[in-house]
Amino acid sequence: MSSYGAIGVDDDDTDPLLADDPPRRLPPIGGVPIGRRRAVSASQIGSYPISSARQPYLFTGGLGLRDESLLSLHSQDDLHREHNNALRYRLYNRLDPGGQHLTMPDHVLPPSLFSILPFEELKDVSGKQGSIVTIFSIWNTMMGTSLLAMPWALQQAGLVLGIVIMLVMAGICFYTAYIVIESPKRLQDLSIDPQIAEFSDVCKSLFGRVGEYTAVVFSVCVLIGGVIVYWVLMSNFLFYTGAVVYEALQPNSSTIPVMENKTFTCDVYCPLETSQWTIPQWEKQLVDAVEEFGGDDDSWSFDKFWTLRGTVPIYLAIALFPLMNFKSPTFFTKFNVLGTISVMYLLVFVFSKLLECGMNMDFTDPKSIHYVQLANMHFPALSGTLTLSYFIHNAVLTILRNQKRPENNARDLSIGYGLVAFCYVFIGFTFFAAFPRQRSCISDNFLNNFGAGDVLSSTARLFLLFQMITVLPLLMFLVRSQLFYAIFGKIWPGAIKVIILNISLIAIAVGFATFYPNVGSILRYVGSISGLVYVFALPSMVYLRQSAAAGTLTPLKKYAHYGIIAIGAANLAAQFVI
Repeated sequence: MSSYGAIGVDDDDTDPLLADDPPRRLPPIGGVPIGRRRAVSASQIGSYPISSARQPYLFTGGLGLRDESLLSLHSQDDLHREHNNALRYRLYNRLDPGGQHLTMPDHVLPPSLFSILPFEELKDVSGKQGSIVTIFSIWNTMMGTSLLAMPWALQQAGLVLGIVIMLVMAGICFYTAYIVIESPKRLQDLSIDPQIAEFSDVCKSLFGRVGEYTAVVFSVCVLIGGVIVYWVLMSNFLFYTGAVVYEALQPNSSTIPVMENKTFTCDVYCPLETSQWTIPQWEKQLVDAVEEFGGDDDSWSFDKFWTLRGTVPIYLAIALFPLMNFKSPTFFTKFNVLGTISVMYLLVFVFSKLLECGMNMDFTDPKSIHYVQLANMHFPALSGTLTLSYFIHNAVLTILRNQKRPENNARDLSIGYGLVAFCYVFIGFTFFAAFPRQRSCISDNFLNNFGAGDVLSSTARLFLLFQMITVLPLLMFLVRSQLFYAIFGKIWPGAIKVIILNISLIAIAVGFATFYPNVGSILRYVGSISGLVYVFALPSMVYLRQSAAAGTLTPLKKYAHYGIIAIGAANLAAQFVI
């Protein structure tokens, strides 16, 4: 049964779309495209003429229209698309028989983009998901690249202060996310359906176009920041994976080149020298690599052809650009479950290093290499990173829209945030406690503390590389859909515009991977800037406006939410002080 099976498609319902209506001219085969939603004020409801009602949707692929000779006129993809559109039409026709007030907006994202279930067949007959799937979808969506930076961020804040900040930030971000999921229900604007409203719709209703565009812009900023971080990490993973493969193919080779002259302690080394880098001349490196590739075998140099901050980011751009231009990212949602598997692998990986290296902490001797600071003035690096790490505010309504029991939304959201906080604390503390060198050696991508020859870390790099390649098209689709809908009113304005946008985003990502591949700094700056608006300010302002309209706003609530906004502003300002 389809995910819309609850609407009532059965064999007895032979002509449900055409019944009882006076004869009228039918649309072309394939149906009437469902347009984007138009805002309708309460005073306008009922004022439309009958001729503006929704037109019937003619589908020839199996909803009771039995002329099978028409099937040959369409491909299977066309029939599948028409079938889905007809089912959607039936749903909206049941909800709004007149067809005057309710149409399906283009910018409403399908919950499957964030679901951990790879196939529709794994859902129940209603197409809804239970609390377990909802919780792990929330957890899977938040558990991103910042997980690799958590030990570094904890070191920046100090052990005790860092754990406290992790828990406090989880509480604040959970509360503002809860405001987001409750905000559509509290709207008094009859033109917005709370069941399908996005947070940008709420901001538009309360603050006008300025509120809508502010929400969209900073949501897109978070997504672009994610694309940049993904590109930096994918370049890193591809570089080290390629180095291992190249070395393995060399005859009589037992030394991994990137591991030479390193001091090992418990298979961990201090890559401090990697922070001392100069701007690479990537154009010259690429030209030299091409020239050497076409020259004699004796003059060919793998090190010049395969550079971390030179050629590898460009190779990625060439290889992945075609994947960015798919009109629909549905295929890539099948791999969402890989995020869950990769997080589980990292948890096991870090715990295995704790068992191997033991606890290496000294709280008394500042001169010891194992000395642990309980608090550090660089803690804003952690708070800025966590703002992005706990960010789910632009996706939470989409995830919960497919919830079987909406009354459990608050509970499931809290459990999801609790699991995320546990994973961040576990990864951060375990790696921090087991690290056998000076804590200042911890990299903002903790896999960089392991050489390419380490089997477990090499496996993690390869697995994460594949997982990020499948997630990147989804990120690009989300950027495209939100940006283009705000500008052009549709999520696919044409192939040329999509290609131009994708080239621009890839150029930005390659630039960061080449000239500023500092994952921790990118995370904290993007998190603090976008978080100030989307995590701290907008939800608080929405709550204050809705509470004032309902007559439930008290001075305590007012100052408490002003305090949340002040925390976000202080978090941003502190990033430029440390």
